[in-house]
Amino acid sequence: MGTELLGAEWIKLRSVRSTYLSLAAAAVLVVLVALSVATTTADNWPTMTPRDRSAFDPVAAPLFGAVFAQLVIGVLGVLAVSSEYSTGLIRTTFATVPQRRKVLLAKVTVTTALALVAGGVILGASFLISQAVMANGHGGVSLSDPGVARAMAYAVLYLVIVTVLATSLGAIMRATAGAIAVLFTLVFLVPQVLDHLPQDLRHTLMRFGLQRAAAGAVSLHPAADTFSPTVSMLVCAAYAAVALALALFLIGRRDA
Repeated sequence: MGTELLGAEWIKLRSVRSTYLSLAAAAVLVVLVALSVATTTADNWPTMTPRDRSAFDPVAAPLFGAVFAQLVIGVLGVLAVSSEYSTGLIRTTFATVPQRRKVLLAKVTVTTALALVAGGVILGASFLISQAVMANGHGGVSLSDPGVARAMAYAVLYLVIVTVLATSLGAIMRATAGAIAVLFTLVFLVPQVLDHLPQDLRHTLMRFGLQRAAAGAVSLHPAADTFSPTVSMLVCAAYAAVALALALFLIGRRDA
């Protein structure tokens, strides 16, 4: 996988105006949610009970709006592959670079690099703004506090994992609607289905759900029915790893 291939994929991604508009919209929404949560918490902090204060997660709660960044970056990952199939441009790409797996890996590399940078900036800004509002004894924390840096790093890493998953689904499904539907199912619908299982089975399986595992990874106080933050992050990574392996297998065995 040469720099020329990476450069070509980067040109494709950055030449589309929707990439910038989508990321900008996600950034605004994530920051606004963080600001809203932080403001409400700071206002209510003096009247909150000790139990409510101890249950409040100063990292995960303000970052709740990251769901918007997750969706936007996921859709961009899908489109990085599926749009070429829908327009037929993928035939030109494969004619220029016959090593199809290298093409897919280049797309994954470029989209995950974008997710890493954009996610770091968006979530970093949200963290700084929310903690500034909650400072001076109103529930705020700093990166030097135990577990905070880890939670923030895992939050950004989760966006990268979703991007790998989404880009891989784009290659597997080769259709935008189908790939996005599968992505939404894995992220949102599967946890809803698991939540309606019998209690013992639900507690066993919920921790393997993508959204539940992500929540456990970025929380300072993970729920009792989740794995440890690192194991939860590995569960999330397993989704992306399986999808990427399947995409790499299929892309060399199907016609464009």
